[in-house]
Amino acid sequence: MAGPAPLTEGGDATVPEWRGQARPARGAAGEVFDFVLVRLVTGFVLLNWVARWLSRALSQQLYGLCDRVAGWWGGSYANVGYPRLPETIALIVVPTALYWAFVHLAERRRVKELGGGWRGVAEGSAGLLLGAGLFAVIAGVLAAAGAYHVVGREQWVVIQWSLPAAAVAVREEQLFRGVVQRISEERLGSWGALALAALLFGLMHTGNPNAGLFDGLMIALFGGVLLGACYLVTRRLWLAIGVHAAWNFVEGGVFGTRVSGFDIPGLLRSVTAGARWLTGGAFGPESSLVTLAVCTAASVTLLLIARRRGYLLPARLTSSRAAGTAPT
Repeated sequence: MAGPAPLTEGGDATVPEWRGQARPARGAAGEVFDFVLVRLVTGFVLLNWVARWLSRALSQQLYGLCDRVAGWWGGSYANVGYPRLPETIALIVVPTALYWAFVHLAERRRVKELGGGWRGVAEGSAGLLLGAGLFAVIAGVLAAAGAYHVVGREQWVVIQWSLPAAAVAVREEQLFRGVVQRISEERLGSWGALALAALLFGLMHTGNPNAGLFDGLMIALFGGVLLGACYLVTRRLWLAIGVHAAWNFVEGGVFGTRVSGFDIPGLLRSVTAGARWLTGGAFGPESSLVTLAVCTAASVTLLLIARRRGYLLPARLTSSRAAGTAPT
């Protein structure tokens, strides 16, 4: 997985080249976004609340459009109780547009973490393979332990129900890795930002069906750390988006297990049996110690690569302006 240029020395501390150079001057009202906390809160509100509201509104309009198109052939595109293609589109388009606008207006720079050209394509593709492969290994271990059993199969059309589960990875990675981890890293350093983003990622899942604090902690430890490591090793979001999307898709759409507490039909009809520490109980395999072990191994590998590339930054608790460097 190719990454950006190595760190270069600048000012009083090591500054990564991908964060850009000094920005053009702007008015006093705009300077408020030079503060890390302001950008952090603004980005969080945009991607967590505004994006959700706009995605729901857009998906309803898209359902109406799909109904009109289907009507040309005498049919209808009904919402059967779980959002499918219309919400899948909305979950990708809306947060991406908001994130792009946020970076351009609040940070005055190009959205490099969603760039990279063919490198970005390669990282996203690698992420899809990694996410699918990791869950396949977990399912295999659970099957070998007698905790995962396939009891039947469904028609291939059921996989469309997993499309929104995969698409939600776009918003969540832009929120937790693109906003929380990337921006907080400017002050907390790589390790502190990784811990903060992982913790918030886990806490946000405690409101899911069949979820509790323990399940949120497991999400933070295996998912938050793994996805954060994906960002650190490339300094782009594509690898993390690919891993997250493929994981959500194959977990429910292929293996037929619960996805973060949600029941989603899959190609395989399956049941789990055994101790909660092994199967994850009602929350699903994401709360299994098998998942934690497999993903921790992957996370450590990625973090070691990021360290070798020189992509891990120390904490910088003093402001850039006070230190005499350009705000980052």
